[in-house]
Amino acid sequence: MASINSVEWRSICEKFTNAQLLTETESRNDPENDPFRSKYKAREYLREIYCSLKSFEAGDGEEDTGGDNCEQRPTDQPVDGQREDAFSQGLSGDSPAGMRAAKLGAVEYYLGVNHVDTEELPAGQEHLMNCLKMLDRCRVSSENVSLFIHVRNQLGILWAGRDETETAHGFLETAESIYQCYMKEDGRPPTDMTEYFSTEENLLTHQERTKR
Repeated sequence: MASINSVEWRSICEKFTNAQLLTETESRNDPENDPFRSKYKAREYLREIYCSLKSFEAGDGEEDTGGDNCEQRPTDQPVDGQREDAFSQGLSGDSPAGMRAAKLGAVEYYLGVNHVDTEELPAGQEHLMNCLKMLDRCRVSSENVSLFIHVRNQLGILWAGRDETETAHGFLETAESIYQCYMKEDGRPPTDMTEYFSTEENLLTHQERTKR
């Protein structure tokens, strides 16, 4: 994985910032005849980020969990619920492998939300489930707990929109359980998901994390 201050990493961070700007700000001004224009542009940035992360991984000689093609994703569907050992077993959140999994999972999450926002629900669900698969390799920690919770909340909302109340409830209940367990076991202000793609000088302070 590229150094946090390398040119390659700064390029990724810039693309992520652009994707967030397009999604949260520019999309409000999209014309009625092209309502998702900004979100489609944001999607391209996110895809480029995913491919860059995979190329860093391959260049470092690390295991490529998604295959040789940057468009390939994990195919096994994870169990909807929380692993009983999610707080004790798996990759450490602050380890290089744990951070790689979280960053790739975060891109899958943002791609999932993007597709849901553009009313492409099956594709959105696939990306969100791929995020779960990435996280299934990790144990819950301050570095990834926000992603653990957010992806399940999004899946809960998605299934609720399909009137699949039981499935939606399962995801939302698991998200709440993870939050409660984390606060009991750790309780530190967790890493914000935007920090996965921040340069060192833009990382949040302890106070900013607490506020978020």
